[in-house]
Amino acid sequence: MSRTEMYSKAKVGCIAGLVGGFALFSSFFWIDSEVGVPFGTFYKAVGTVVGLDGMGATVFGFFAHMLTAALIGAVFCVCSTFHRLLHISSVQKGLVGGAVTGMQVYAIFFMPITLYVMLPMLSAQASGLIPATQEDMMISKILVDTFQQIMWGALVLHVLYGVVMGLFSSMILYEEYHLKEKEKKKKEPWKKFESENWPST
Repeated sequence: MSRTEMYSKAKVGCIAGLVGGFALFSSFFWIDSEVGVPFGTFYKAVGTVVGLDGMGATVFGFFAHMLTAALIGAVFCVCSTFHRLLHISSVQKGLVGGAVTGMQVYAIFFMPITLYVMLPMLSAQASGLIPATQEDMMISKILVDTFQQIMWGALVLHVLYGVVMGLFSSMILYEEYHLKEKEKKKKEPWKKFESENWPST
């Protein structure tokens, strides 16, 4: 695959990843509502890890989430070109590939970061080991108490993200793969004609 083709696939993946990321935007607010914490708590928790607070932490968390979503989409589309079986040549393959990718991201990245970074920080904040306002301590305690519910919800959301990303990728790449297939079929009769009728040199 040429550098131009790789850039094109990465661009498609970035757009598809952002679409998937925005599709989850309202879902994160749904989780916040379900566990009884203020809207935007997920994004704020991400920003808190790097030492930010308040609205700055929420904004940082949002942009970090969208950047990660775009990066995953780019990797997804580029990796799909490495083998013929991975080509996103149909909507079904896009949906399945996206769902599998979402589960892989959940298992490889989200779970370790949540278990070994986010949860210890929230536990320390809830117990007062880390300086925090009374409201933040209460929110941290709620998050720790509903941790299992959040993890299951996050798994569903990662699969949803992958499905949306895969669907959008397949919608863009479907025509491209089929145009290439048509061009290949047009060339094959000429190759056959040449091999049978043209004298070898």
